[in-house]
Amino acid sequence: MGQGGRGSYEEDTWKPDFARAGGGRPEGGRYKRYTPPHIAEATPRLQSDTATLSERAGTAVRELNQHAASLGSLESLGRQLMRSEALASSWIEGLQLSHRKLAAATTTELSNYKAQEVLGNLKAMGRAIEIGADAHDLNPEHIKQIHYELAAEAGAQMTQIAGQFRDEQGWIGGTSPVTADYVGPAEGKVPGLIDDLCEFMNRDDLSPVTQAAMAHAQFELIHPFGDGNGRVGRCLIHTILRRRGTATGYVPPISLVLGANKDAYIAGMDSYEASQVSGWPDPRLDIWIAHFSRAVEASAVHAREFSDSVHHLQEQWREDIRPVRRDAAVLPLIDALPSYPFITARIGIEVTGKSRPAVIDALDRLAQTGALTRHRNQRKGDSWEAKQLFGLLKELEHAVGPGQKT
Repeated sequence: MGQGGRGSYEEDTWKPDFARAGGGRPEGGRYKRYTPPHIAEATPRLQSDTATLSERAGTAVRELNQHAASLGSLESLGRQLMRSEALASSWIEGLQLSHRKLAAATTTELSNYKAQEVLGNLKAMGRAIEIGADAHDLNPEHIKQIHYELAAEAGAQMTQIAGQFRDEQGWIGGTSPVTADYVGPAEGKVPGLIDDLCEFMNRDDLSPVTQAAMAHAQFELIHPFGDGNGRVGRCLIHTILRRRGTATGYVPPISLVLGANKDAYIAGMDSYEASQVSGWPDPRLDIWIAHFSRAVEASAVHAREFSDSVHHLQEQWREDIRPVRRDAAVLPLIDALPSYPFITARIGIEVTGKSRPAVIDALDRLAQTGALTRHRNQRKGDSWEAKQLFGLLKELEHAVGPGQKT
C-alpha cells in the first residue's frame, strides 16, 4: 500500500448570503478551502516511539475491558463510562451539562429540555458502538445513522439535516468561509471522500489506535455534515475500537482527556492536516498520532481507577445494608445505581422486577445508610440520588482536568 496523496487548497469567492446571515451583515470575499487526500490505501511510516505509544494505548484499553469485566455489574459500569464520554464530547463543543442533570434527564419524570442535545450525543455514541460490534464493513449509511441519532432531537435546525451530508460549503468558526478558522472541501467532493474514509476504517492491517486517530482527523477535515461533525467524529473513534476488538465492552472516556487541553487537541489535528499537505512521511503526522495515543492510554487508566472505585463503593453499600435476603430488591438496585445514579421508583421496578412497595422500601433502606438521598416531589414523584457516585465522577474529571461541572 502507498503513502497516500497530498491535500490541496483552492481559492474561491464567497458571495454574501443575506438569508443565511439572519439579519446580520454577511461576509463576502476570497477564501481558501481544503480538500484532504484519499487515504484508503495509505500506510504511514511512523517513528518507532509513536508506533510504540499507539500499541501501548491499545493494550491499555484492552486491559481496562478485561479488568472491569472481572468486577461484575458490567452493563451499569459501561453505561456510566459511555455517559462520561458523551458529556465530555459535548463539552468540547461548548455544550456544558452536569452529570447530575444528565442523569436526571434520562428519567421521564425529570426530563430536562436543555439536556436533549447531550442525550442525542449519548444515543449517537450508543449507535456508533453497536455499528462497530455488528458491521464488518462500514459504509456511509452507518455514518449517517450516527448523525441521525445525534441530530434527531437536537432542535429544529439540526433535525432538518439529521443523517444528511451537507449540500453547501462547510466551515468551522466565523460567519462565513471568509472569516472561518477552517473551510472544508466543496460539497460535491464529500461523498467520494466519505467512501474513501470507510474503506480506510474497514482495514485490519493498522494499529487500531492509529487507525482511529487518522479516521477521526480525516473525518473532521471532510466536515461532511452541516452541524455535529466534532461529536460524530469522536463517535467514530469508538466504532473503530469496537470493530477491531480493542474495546469489547467498555468505552474509555477519550473525549474527557482530549477536552482537558482543547488547544493541544486542535493543534494535533492541525498537524495532521499539515502533514497531508506536504505528503507522508511527515513528522507532523507523528505529533497527532502520539497526542491521540496518550489521550487514549490516559483515558483507559483513569477509567480503570474509576471502575475500581465504583466497585469498592458498591461493596461498601452491600456491607452497610446487611443482613439482607438474597432475593431482596436492594441488591439489584445496588448493581444498577452506576447506570441510574438519579433513580425513581419506576426505574427501580424496571431494573429489579420487584413490586413498587418492595422497591420503595429498598430505596429508603439505602437512604437510611447514606447511599442515597431522597428528593420529595409531589408533582413529579420522588427520586433518589447517589451523591457518592457523583463524587467519584467528579474525582475522575478532576484527575483529567477538563473543568466540567458534576
